[in-house]
Amino acid sequence: YLTTSSYYSIRDAYTEQEIIPFDDFNTKLSADSNGMYFKLYMKGLQPERYYRILIKHVNGSDVKIYDDNHYFKVIR
Repeated sequence: YLTTSSYYSIRDAYTEQEIIPFDDFNTKLSADSNGMYFKLYMKGLQPERYYRILIKHVNGSDVKIYDDNHYFKVIR
């Protein structure tokens, strides 16, 4: 389970360039009765490219970054 101290990052799947870095305020995951989620402004991403989602989980002094190969493609 993830805690409320969890964040997302977006990377270009091809170049590995960090497009949206982890940020303690702007990339914090939200939660509701269905689970954790985040909203992503897609117009800032280049069409016809693949991107990868990474999750950072902070639990006290323990920090883990999960990279489970979750990809998505922005289409026109």
